Amino acid sequence: MSEKLHIRPEARLIKSIGKDLIKDYYAAVTELVKNAYDADSEKIDISISLTKANIYEKEEDFLKFTIQDFGEGMSLETIQKAWMVPATSYKLNKHFSSVKKRPLQGRKGIGRYASAILGDFLRIETTDIEGYTTIIEIDWTKFDSKESEQTYLDQIEIDYENEKTDLPHGTKIEIYSKVIEKIDENTKKTIRKINWSKKDKDVLLKELRNLLSPIEKDTNEDNFNIKLSYKGLSEFGLIDESLEIEPFPLVELYDYRISGTIDANGYVNLYYENQNFQESNEQLNFHFETEDPINNLCGNINIDLRVFDLEPEAIQGLINRGLKDPVTNEYLGKREARALLNDYVGIGIYRNLFRIRPYGDSNYDWLELNQKRVNNPTVKLSTNQIVGFISIESEDTSNLVEKSAREGLKENHNYEKLKEMMTKILSELETRRYHFRKNTKRGRKPENNIKEAIKNLFNFDNVSYKVRHLLENKGLDNQLILKVEETLKAEEKSKTEELKRIEETLVMYEAHAALGRLVQHILHEGRKPLQFIGSSFDNLKSDILYLIKNPSNINIKEDILQVIEDNKAHVKTMATLFSKIDPLTAKRLSHKKDFLLCENAQNNFNFFEHQLLENNIQVEINCDDKIIFHGREEDFFIVYTNLIENSIYWLKTINKSDKRIILNISQNLEQITIDYKDNGPGINDKFVNDIFDAGFSTKPEGGTGIGLTLVGQAISRNDGNIECIKSDTGVHFRLILNIGKKDERN
Repeated sequence: MSEKLHIRPEARLIKSIGKDLIKDYYAAVTELVKNAYDADSEKIDISISLTKANIYEKEEDFLKFTIQDFGEGMSLETIQKAWMVPATSYKLNKHFSSVKKRPLQGRKGIGRYASAILGDFLRIETTDIEGYTTIIEIDWTKFDSKESEQTYLDQIEIDYENEKTDLPHGTKIEIYSKVIEKIDENTKKTIRKINWSKKDKDVLLKELRNLLSPIEKDTNEDNFNIKLSYKGLSEFGLIDESLEIEPFPLVELYDYRISGTIDANGYVNLYYENQNFQESNEQLNFHFETEDPINNLCGNINIDLRVFDLEPEAIQGLINRGLKDPVTNEYLGKREARALLNDYVGIGIYRNLFRIRPYGDSNYDWLELNQKRVNNPTVKLSTNQIVGFISIESEDTSNLVEKSAREGLKENHNYEKLKEMMTKILSELETRRYHFRKNTKRGRKPENNIKEAIKNLFNFDNVSYKVRHLLENKGLDNQLILKVEETLKAEEKSKTEELKRIEETLVMYEAHAALGRLVQHILHEGRKPLQFIGSSFDNLKSDILYLIKNPSNINIKEDILQVIEDNKAHVKTMATLFSKIDPLTAKRLSHKKDFLLCENAQNNFNFFEHQLLENNIQVEINCDDKIIFHGREEDFFIVYTNLIENSIYWLKTINKSDKRIILNISQNLEQITIDYKDNGPGINDKFVNDIFDAGFSTKPEGGTGIGLTLVGQAISRNDGNIECIKSDTGVHFRLILNIGKKDERN
């Protein structure tokens, strides 16, 4: 093809880059602040004022934003080849600033056009290190295409001046926004408005304070200071003032903290602290596995997560330890303490001193903590309990890439890995916090045996004692008190059948809960035979039609018979799959019966056959085939389902060639012992008494926390118990089944 076409953007593209991609005023200001940092300036002055200017052929009042830095400035060549070029690769190729070698913040080549969101007229005065000053003025309204005419970018001409001066190097940006004047229809008075309010002032102040990491600000020898001033805006409710912007100071009186590093190879070095019980402080070291470290991990990461309990007594504890407002240095009451924490909470991501929006905003739950807490409030934390700082390296090193609109990181594989790692680290803190709060009886009381809790609701002994004590104090006759106690006992007895029905209903719910957990597994296992059967029908149809025309063809007959046999095998697989879960679909509680424990165990492992093979997990079952137990067989489906699921989950997290699950079943005259072991990562010794609590889970993404609770209750219904045995390699559960009389109903 000999003819050529060229892309010719309309002028309004520039305003789209600025106004449409940059979220708000505050993001626009922070973009210009980052540009000053990239220019090696040690400080930046931001001024918002009222001024008179002759811009549109007459003198008018304008709200003026002035952003002035004292960096290297821009030469005319830089303006022509970089500033005037949208999406320039100038910084992308440069990587570091000229003198201080700062990692460059701006990489997209569009941040400077954010000025268009602040006002319609832009004036830039910049002096380079050679002493040449360049002035340009841009009227953004000229970039708006009118309906009657179309304006292209190459049609917009921008005048400039360039001359040698004695001005110090640096850049001053002035942005003008018209003061709006309207006539009030009721009072007939002129009302003046600006596109800036006291709320905007407060939000910008908070954004600028949040922009800088307090950790890196304290440790970084490279100074960068921000000053914000207001002048002449009293009629709009804004007083004259000048503020030195400092990052929000760190809150030192947290309850718990986990801090440290993850290196580029996934090795984690953390320190856990509990300021309520410092004897529990400990060093944590582990490794995040990855098949491809270059693409899957996120460079070197620094972490500092500070966590608070929010019960009134916990807040009072912070106050008693001397909680102060980091700004005013004044001691706080409960209301002020809560307000302080609400202002500070959020887990921010920082790169080279600066926060990446919106991470760290109190209402941005990028780790989905609040949803996990709804499902498991006993263990999980919510966003309003954490003040966190995560420092990452450059995009080239970390593969964590900012979106063009400057609103977060691209959801690539590395970002998902970052979330996974942070979730795991928070889980380490959450499990330790739960253990401490449980042992010190703080917060919600965990209930690890729902059956016993319900029994207690129907037990009137405590009520009877309190009633007797009350009546005795009132001086009532002992015979009357005995009659009251007898009445209570009779009422308790009458509730026995109701208690029995509730207990049986709970057992059905547990079975259905186990069934629900297996739906995904059933779909996975059943999809393959169904796909085979479905795909074979077309071939079978073709073969039959061919056979009708060629009835003497022996080979085609054999092919048809083989397809039928294969389909029968797959149908049998489906039938077997459904038969295994059939006990959990019963509408009423079954009676106890004799069954072979070894056969039952093997059937349950067979249910997970494909998952075990896919994850290279070997199973070893040591058992006398003749051991018989009298109990509810479906309860053992609940037991093995949860234990095997947990083993598969944790064995998948480790890089190990020899992954094993070992089951030993033995019997003596009084009891049957089932030892269940795997060689996975195991359970921290300090949590062995917590794992059977409803809601407790060490899974980083937040498991339901009911699996082992259901196991405990299923074993309890069969006159047994379960305990976690200390093990140097992997996990070890021991189930003890008492050999007693058969159920009288049989």
